Order: sequence, then C-alpha cells, then structure tokens
Amino acid sequence: MKSITSKLKEVHYLKLEKGDDILECVISYCKEHKIVSGAVLGIGAVGNPSLGYFDLDKKTYLKNDYNFNAEILNCTGNIARNAETGEYIAHLHMLVGDPKGHTFGGHLLPGNKITVTGEFVIIETEEALTRSLDDEFKLLLLNPE
Repeated sequence: MKSITSKLKEVHYLKLEKGDDILECVISYCKEHKIVSGAVLGIGAVGNPSLGYFDLDKKTYLKNDYNFNAEILNCTGNIARNAETGEYIAHLHMLVGDPKGHTFGGHLLPGNKITVTGEFVIIETEEALTRSLDDEFKLLLLNPE
C-alpha cells in the first residue's frame, strides 16, 4: 500500500444543467480553476447512462449501456493529472437507479449527460496527485507519492 496525506484547499460546488456531459464539465471546471487534485462527489439525473467494467483478461473496459432516465445515486472519484503529459484525469464511478429501484454501477464513461440537474462537489486538496501507466493493467493508476 502507498499513501499520501494532504490538507484541504477549497470546496467547489457545481450545478450541472440539462445536456451537460459529466466528465467534460468536471475536467473543464478543474482546468479553468487550476484544480490539480481532489475528490469528487455527485448526485442528480442522467439519461441513458453508459458505465464500464474493467475486464482483467482483455485489459479494457466493457461498456454497459442503459436506456432509461436514471437517478444518480452516487458518483465518486478523484481528480489527478497524467504524470507524463499533464493531462487532467477524472476517475469516477457512478451508481444509478432505474424507475423500479434497480441499481447499476461502474466506471463513468464519456457521454453521460445530465437530464434534470447534477449537483457535484469537488474537494480540492493541496498536494498534487498524478497517474502513471501501469505495465500490467495498461491503465493510468494513481501515484500517491
């Protein structure tokens, strides 16, 4: 296990509106406000969610698409930067509910758009977190050092 301790810097509240792409909004907000690291929390509603499941054998995300307006029951993750390129990376997972209360979850993929509202919080930290390519999994994994 590796770890890092960081003090909180600021707390940012975002209201995403109908048609806003969750990942695009979180990343663009962080770029605009120069947030290099932090935790992300969110709730709201999303149309036709698209969530991923990482296949260990294929070393890729399997895409699960759902065709309904979903409640975002929980969306959590973090913001870091690619250690090599400096690119912003929002690593988020989302749990959604259908009209009958069934739940589905996974890695938040691009293209998830808000249908009613999205209420997100970015808890900015002082320490800069980065991600580097892991040879075994072929993923950009967190470097808490």
